[in-house]
Amino acid sequence: MVPITSKDNLRQANRKLVLQEIVNSEYTTRVAISRKLGLNKSTISSIYDDLKKEQLVEEVGEGAASHAGGRKPTNIKLHASYGFTMSFDISFRNLHFMINYLDSSVIEQSEISIYQKSIQEILAIIEAKIDQTLQTVQSVRGLLGICLSIHGIVNERQAITYSPFVDFDNLDLRQLLMAKYQVPVVLENESNLTAVYVRDFMPVAANPNLVAISIHKGIGSGIILNQRLFRGFKGQAGEIGRTLIKTAEGKLIPVEQICSEDSIINYLKTQLKTEKLNRGQVIALYRAHNKAVILAMNTFVAEISTLIYNASMYFDTGTVYLGSPLMEEATEIFDQVAESVQRLNNNAINLHLLANSDMATLFGACSVITHQVLDLVGYQLNFSGVQK
Repeated sequence: MVPITSKDNLRQANRKLVLQEIVNSEYTTRVAISRKLGLNKSTISSIYDDLKKEQLVEEVGEGAASHAGGRKPTNIKLHASYGFTMSFDISFRNLHFMINYLDSSVIEQSEISIYQKSIQEILAIIEAKIDQTLQTVQSVRGLLGICLSIHGIVNERQAITYSPFVDFDNLDLRQLLMAKYQVPVVLENESNLTAVYVRDFMPVAANPNLVAISIHKGIGSGIILNQRLFRGFKGQAGEIGRTLIKTAEGKLIPVEQICSEDSIINYLKTQLKTEKLNRGQVIALYRAHNKAVILAMNTFVAEISTLIYNASMYFDTGTVYLGSPLMEEATEIFDQVAESVQRLNNNAINLHLLANSDMATLFGACSVITHQVLDLVGYQLNFSGVQK
C-alpha cells in the first residue's frame, strides 16, 4: 500500500472544498473558486480536471470576461446526471419514496401502501422499486446511494433500537441493501431528516440553531446546532414525544399519547362512538364546531405549544419548524398554536409550518445520502436553488 502523504491529505481537503463550491453554486468558474477559497489557479485547475475526467462536473458555456479583458472563463456546474440516489420513508401505512439526481432534482416521487405488511414484504417492495429504477433511469454511474427514513431511534452504529410503529424483526436492512446493490446505505430518524431538509433546502433557514418538530403517528424532533445535526449519545436526542406529562388523575404518560395525530383520532373515536375516523373528518367536525372535537383540539394546542416552548428553551433556538399534516390541512389550528406560543414566550420564537412534511423528510434523506456519496459529510451543502 502506498503511504498517504501530507500532500495527498491536503489535496483531498482542497478537492472537497472545490466540490462543495460547485455543489452550492448554480454554476461557477475556476477563477471564482480560486478567489473564494484563496487557492492558486493551478491547484483549482488540477482538481477540476480530475472532477471532469470522473464526469462529476460539466461545462455550461462562457462566463463574463474580467474588466481587464482577455479570455472569457468557462462556466462549470455539478453534473446532475452523473448518478442518482433513492430515499425511502418507512411509515406505518405507506412507503414514501423519492428518486433524485446528484443535484437533488427530483426524478420521481410517490408512495406505496405497506399497511399490515411484514418487514420482509416491505424490503421486497423497496428492492423491486430499486430494480425498476436501475432499468429506467439513465445516468453515468447509476445508483449512488440509498437512505432509509425510520420512525424510531437509529443509534451510532446504524442499528434501529426503537420502532413503535413498524416491527423490523431484527432485519438488518442496511447490510442487506449494501450487499445487493454495492452502494452506501444510511438509516436516519424521520424527524432528524426533516431538520436536515430545513437546513439544506430552505433559503430562509439562516439560523444555525433550529428545531424541527414532526407530529404524525407519534411526535419527534430533529435538532440542528451550529449547522450540525445533533443526534445525542445513542441517537435518542429529540425524542420529545416521550416527554412525560401528568394527567388530571396524576398519572405520568408520554405527551404523544395525548397530542399526536393518531392519539387525537383514537380519542375522538371513543368520544364520538365510531370505529372509522380520519384526519379529514376530524377537521370537518372541528370546522362544524363539534364540541368533543373542539375540546380535543384545545388540549392539543395547549400541549403542543408547551412542547414547542420547552424545546426552544432546551436548545436555545428562536426558530422552530412544524411538520404536521393535520395543521397543513387546517392552518387555523397552526394559527392558534402560534398565538399560544407567542403568549408563552412574548413572540421570541419564530414558528414556521412546513408544507408537505412527507416530502421534507425525503428531501432531507436525499441530502444525507448525497453528502455521503460525495464524501462531503460535515460540509455544508445548499440545495435551496434546485427546482424541486
